[in-house]
Amino acid sequence: MASTATELAHWLIALQTNQLMGADSVRKMWTPTRLLNGNTQGFNQRLNGYSLGWPVMAREEHPAIAAVGGDRAGVFVYPEDNMSIVILTNLIGALPSQFVDEIAGFYIPEMKRENGFGLSKNLKKLWQVLEVQGYENAIEAAHILSQKEHIQFDEKNINQWGYSLINQDKLNEALAIFKLNTHLFPNSYNTFDSLAEAYWYLGYHKHAIANYNHVLTLQPDNAHAKKQLAKLAKLNQ
Repeated sequence: MASTATELAHWLIALQTNQLMGADSVRKMWTPTRLLNGNTQGFNQRLNGYSLGWPVMAREEHPAIAAVGGDRAGVFVYPEDNMSIVILTNLIGALPSQFVDEIAGFYIPEMKRENGFGLSKNLKKLWQVLEVQGYENAIEAAHILSQKEHIQFDEKNINQWGYSLINQDKLNEALAIFKLNTHLFPNSYNTFDSLAEAYWYLGYHKHAIANYNHVLTLQPDNAHAKKQLAKLAKLNQ
């Protein structure tokens, strides 16, 4: 098949305005199938469900439906925002689902990562506090929120937030978030591995070495930590 950008736009407009099928049929087509445990299952954290031929980006804010192919291209529909985005590449592993929201953010600013989009509801509350008080107060702010609002934080979500900050070149903020994760989950080797990586990014090799060594204390056979320590040893010769 071959199609022009204009034809794709006309097709998407017709789809969203129920010219191709009725609203009830579109709703059914875009409703993800649920497993016996009640959860949805998709290709990755973003594409977290699958409906009738359409992977689903299910979430409370700005949900999307995505027709993706080969991790190279995708047609993304944001039904609640009256918006569609088409990304066409010929690059293996381009993963348009990982950056399409940043494109959407040019039209809906609250969807930019720098504005806290993509964080869980609990982390969004913490983000709002830290944007005002400063990220160096992350541990204290998280403690206050957990006490006042009975908020529980998830290790994986915090870790992903830290790496999102790294991708935004906010290294000191990322360091503070990784420190928070080690404080909340002191028995997790992965939190200290991420903290070590943040220290390395910032050029604090001694702190990176100390945290990789702590990874080995928690998990003595961790091959990644051993590999990173060997690299750091060569850098510091």
